[in-house]
Amino acid sequence: MNFVTHLRRLPFFYFFIILFLFISQTESNAQLKTNNKTISGSGQFGGTSIIGPKPSEFKNTTKKITYLAVSDHREWTNDQGKIIKARLIAFDSGDKQKFIPPTIIKDKNIRMLVGQKPYIFPLSKLNEVNQKEIVELNNGFKAHYKRVKQTQKKKNSK
Repeated sequence: MNFVTHLRRLPFFYFFIILFLFISQTESNAQLKTNNKTISGSGQFGGTSIIGPKPSEFKNTTKKITYLAVSDHREWTNDQGKIIKARLIAFDSGDKQKFIPPTIIKDKNIRMLVGQKPYIFPLSKLNEVNQKEIVELNNGFKAHYKRVKQTQKKKNSK
């Protein structure tokens, strides 16, 4: 026998009891949403109010992001001739105390600030002239930090 045949054999009364028990066990969306609210009434005219939970307090935080720009805002040309107006920025600022220069080229990539958003580009995507400029700039930073380190060693040894 199938399920429908069993239902026909049950008295109609039992069917409603089972249906009522099933429905009474589940909560509606309205019940779920109002579980954390207080409903109170007072006053001569039966005024009511619903008091919900206090909204979580949002902390206003401001993030300040600082970039180390190693070039002025200028036009860069990619290998297809398209012009990009941006600043060359370092991946990190290095460490002057430990004589570590800023990282300008990282994993053959460079970082540029276009507007106010940083982008990472493969160095190989720039034209050869711009690639040479960036490599020379990177080498210049390394040489400068090396000279400063040597000068500091001489001062400390005296």
